[in-house]
Order: sequence, then C-alpha cells, then structure tokens
Amino acid sequence: MSALDTPTTSRSAPSLENAKERSGTADLIERFGLVALFIGAIVLFTALRPDIFPTAANFRSIAISGSVLAVVAMALILPLVTGRFDISVGANVGLCSIAVAGAMSHFGVNVFVAMMISVILGSAIGLINGMLVSYLGINSIITTLGTSTVIAGIVQAYTGGIPISTGLAPSLTGLSNQLFLGIPVLFVIMVLIGAVVLVVLEHSTLGRYFAAVGSNEKAASLTGLPTQRVVLTSFVGAGFLAGIAGILQIASQGNGNPQVGGIGFMLPALAAVFLGATTIRPGTYNLVGALVGLFFVGTTISGLSLMGVQPWITDVFNGLAVIVAVGLSAVFRRRRTGVAVMGS
Repeated sequence: MSALDTPTTSRSAPSLENAKERSGTADLIERFGLVALFIGAIVLFTALRPDIFPTAANFRSIAISGSVLAVVAMALILPLVTGRFDISVGANVGLCSIAVAGAMSHFGVNVFVAMMISVILGSAIGLINGMLVSYLGINSIITTLGTSTVIAGIVQAYTGGIPISTGLAPSLTGLSNQLFLGIPVLFVIMVLIGAVVLVVLEHSTLGRYFAAVGSNEKAASLTGLPTQRVVLTSFVGAGFLAGIAGILQIASQGNGNPQVGGIGFMLPALAAVFLGATTIRPGTYNLVGALVGLFFVGTTISGLSLMGVQPWITDVFNGLAVIVAVGLSAVFRRRRTGVAVMGS
C-alpha cells in the first residue's frame, strides 16, 4: 500500500462506522418509536391532568375497553399476514355478541352454551369469507365488505335496533368488575388469548405458512404449500377470535348492543394493527406491535376525553391514526419486502 493510500483508508473507516451508527439509530427509531410515543403520551397527560389521568381507576378503564378491541385486532391480523383483509370482523363481533345475548335472554340457554354458539357462529362467518376468497378468488375487501353489510342488516332485523340487556348471566356481565391481583379479569383473559395467538403466529408451522403465503403466494404454491387452505384457515381463525370478542363485548358492556361492529367500533383496532406494522418489526404485521398501537390509541383518547375535548375530536383522531398508520406501514413494508399491497 502506498503512502497516498493511507489517508484515504483512515478517512473511509470512520465514515463507514458513522454510516453504521446512523443506520442502527434509524432502526431503533423505527422499532421503538411508537413505544416512545406511548410513554410520552402517558407522561404528557399525567402532567396535564395529574388529579384524574394517572389513577388506577383510569388505567383499569383503559385496560377493560382495550381488551375487546385487542382481540378484534388479533382477528384482523390473521388474514393480513396472508395478504388478505377482513373488513367483516367488526360486524362479526357485533353479530356474535347479539347471538350470546339473544340465546340467554330469548331462549334461556346457559352461559356456556351461549358462548359456544358465539364461537361457532363467528367461525362459520369466517369459513364463508374464506371459501369465497380462497376458492372462488373474490377480492377479500369486496367479499368481507359485502358480508359486513349483510350481517349489519341481520342484526338490525333481529334486534330492531334495541339492545338486549335482560336475562343475561351475571357471571358474564359481571366480569368487567372483577379483578385478578388488582388487574381487570378481562385484560388477563385478553393477555392469555394474545399469548396463544403469538405462539401460533411466531412459533408454529401454521404461522410460518401464513407468513409464506403473505410474502409470496406464488412461490409458496410452487413449494407445495396448500395456499388456498392456508388462506381459508386465516379467515376461520379471524372468525373464531371475533366470536370470542363478541363474548368479551357482552362482559365489557353488560348487554348486546346492535350498534357494536360499525366502522367507528373497528377504527381503533384498525389503527392498532397498522401502527403495529410500523413498530417492533417494521413492515410486518405483528401482535406485540399491534397491542402497543392499540393501547397508545386508547391512552391518547382517554387523555383527550379527560381534557374535555369535544367528542368529534376523538373520531378525527381515530381516522387520522388509521390514515397515518396505513401509510407508514405501507412504506415500511415496501422498503423491507418490496410489496405494499394491503389485501387481495
């Protein structure tokens, strides 16, 4: 090596190290930026409303209201991992909650049978969606939008728009008031469900099949994966979780409300799923990120409500959160996989 080469080498080494350092910093910001925002929101609202916000009662309220939406977000994630979208999850939750309430109130069945009806009904809706999408090749957004509309009509026809609140089992409706080691029981149930979903997505053959189909369906098919059955299974799983969310909705609200399941109900869960795709593992739909996103949204909405903002601001926040989350998740997904399609 000549004397002229030495200065060049000494300058390029620090430059390379700086580039790696910047890349590492950017990666940390991508992965944990939302976590930092979440913590920042807690600190901000604690400073603004120290008398109301940082109380056990408020955090329990956030945990209870977020528990149902967390299971809804889990249901949304399953088809998304395979490259599909299930818009009918919210309507399915509403239908299942009405099925639980109606079975107990109008037909006198016990709470266990009512819960089984909910899970079976939710799974059946998922099966119908999955058959239409995977075997008939209909676009998942169009299919589930149609399913959602049909379900909304059925719910309104059955209830007349009136909540079902009589004849419900106290063992179910009283869950929202029960604590386990100071933690709301509904939140504990949600965490247990989330642990199962996390194992399926991250540590099972089925989860690897989901990811393979969502990453490159043609390549997955060429390797011998039963792609149609995989997609079908993701929709059935989403329906199953919607059935569970319907049960938890009754426990949380204390009645079967026909208004549950609309786009306003789903927006926080939608925002959570796509915000989750911008954190922890940016560019991929992941459960931990979705839960961080969900409770970030829930905490912010709670803080805004305690600040006395007008109700319409909550709707605007939810809508903007969805738009920003979808845009950011698409950018990260395109950067890491070259694909940004939301659902086919």
